[in-house]
Amino acid sequence: MLLGFFAALEPKWISGNTFQLLVAQYTPLALISMAMTFSVIAGHIDLSPGSMVGLTGVVMGLAFTWTGNIWLALLAGLGVAVCVGLFQAALVAGLGINSVVVTLGTYIWARGLCDAANNGAPIAVGGGISKVVNASREGFTLTAPVVVGAFLVGAYILRRTRFGRYCYAMGGGQMFARRAGINVAGYTTGIFLLMALMVAAATFITVGQIASADTSAGTNFELNAIIAVVIGGSSLTGGTGSVGRTALGVAFLSILNGGLANLGLAESAFDLYSGLAFVCVLTLQVLIRRTIVEREGLLAEPSLEMSPA
Repeated sequence: MLLGFFAALEPKWISGNTFQLLVAQYTPLALISMAMTFSVIAGHIDLSPGSMVGLTGVVMGLAFTWTGNIWLALLAGLGVAVCVGLFQAALVAGLGINSVVVTLGTYIWARGLCDAANNGAPIAVGGGISKVVNASREGFTLTAPVVVGAFLVGAYILRRTRFGRYCYAMGGGQMFARRAGINVAGYTTGIFLLMALMVAAATFITVGQIASADTSAGTNFELNAIIAVVIGGSSLTGGTGSVGRTALGVAFLSILNGGLANLGLAESAFDLYSGLAFVCVLTLQVLIRRTIVEREGLLAEPSLEMSPA
């Protein structure tokens, strides 16, 4: 439906090149959204990924500037992402502080460090990372298989492993999960580590695409990731959701934002229309779910009436 709408407005926009560009542009957001699915299902709202992408990129840039070695830069970026993830997990899982409070704090201080680094100017990163990330085959860059692989692995973990099942259980209530013998602290740490790995991967791709570490990189990633997860049907209260439906949410956002950007709208109009589209989609989801529940209730009533006393 959305593709049809933009095709009617601008038929030339719907092309193979457009989809290739959208995949490359929205790969970092897709990776963050995949990890955000686990967080939301487990009952945690993570507001830090956007700032962490910026901070991880800055650390990579500084490490490359000091050493000239891209492998040390990648290792430094991965290290800072994992360390921050473990730090947040310790506060949430160890001290029991609400994840929104902890990650909101990281959202603020990490972005502050980004703004202070290199006086806010981009940091050039060489070492061949740009050639690797931007190398294309059949029009698609490395980003396409990375996204497909990440979502396939994420879907398998969520549906087929103990880690995934326990995420659903924790989202249904951590107190009940503990009573069931689930190591809530350990699995919560695993969720934050998963986000740290996806932050690192998203940063590597972002830095490689522009051959520099932009201190403003990752802005609004966390909000867009949450939107993609919610559009995909996950509940912000936890306990429900799917990686596959999150992929559809990311696709919706990429097409919506790409289509609106192609229309050449002013920033205010862009924000207005994208916000209204988001509200409309959520409203439609609620109405569809309510209709399904009512129909199931109507179908169940005759059987209840015919049952013996």
